Amino acid sequence: MGERIHFPSSTGDGFTIIEVLAVAAIVAMLAAVAVPALNSARAASRAASCATKLRSLAVGIPLYAQDHDGEYPRSFHSAGVHREPGWAASIATYLGAPATVSPAGWKTVFNRYFRCPADSSTDATVYSYGMNVFYELTPDGDDYQGSPSTWRRACQVASPSKTILLAETRPVAFGDHFMCHQWSGIPAARNAVASDRHSKKSNYLFVDGHVEALPVEATINPALGVNLWNPSLAK
Repeated sequence: MGERIHFPSSTGDGFTIIEVLAVAAIVAMLAAVAVPALNSARAASRAASCATKLRSLAVGIPLYAQDHDGEYPRSFHSAGVHREPGWAASIATYLGAPATVSPAGWKTVFNRYFRCPADSSTDATVYSYGMNVFYELTPDGDDYQGSPSTWRRACQVASPSKTILLAETRPVAFGDHFMCHQWSGIPAARNAVASDRHSKKSNYLFVDGHVEALPVEATINPALGVNLWNPSLAK
């Protein structure tokens, strides 16, 4: 019979080495199963929370537009020229942020409303979400398919349920928008969109206010005639 290892016990019973090894093996197997499952659950929770944040932005942007002749807020692509803040600062008060905040206070506001839980950055100049630049292009200054059409207002978008308004962006300082009118195909989009933030997908907010988790190639694929970024092509 194998040598027995005795542990303190009220009965004085002990366990054999084989029994101890068997229990250790079972615990290791359970851990191997539980840890990936726990990580997967956490990732799913972060993705769901991210989608919820985008839905809140879908409320803030129309409220801003109602007070500004129906026009969308601008990103850093054109905000400075028009003496406006970027779209995030423009809609912050409509989400519940105070009208006046200190730089430290803005960081708190930024991380509360404009930071995806799966984005580890804490820099208030590094956005989790970017605006589709098509809503601020002008026919006399930008080259894009569909020019001279403009889409400053939601009512000008032909397919609001098929046209992207905001999406998850890769971490770049002051990168609050996507220069998608310059994209030639999937690789360009993949370089700009945080396409693998949620299991090879990311969240997209559409003009009509709904949010979808999609792989980036489902949003733009010239070979298949797919372009959910350009309002003149989205369908």
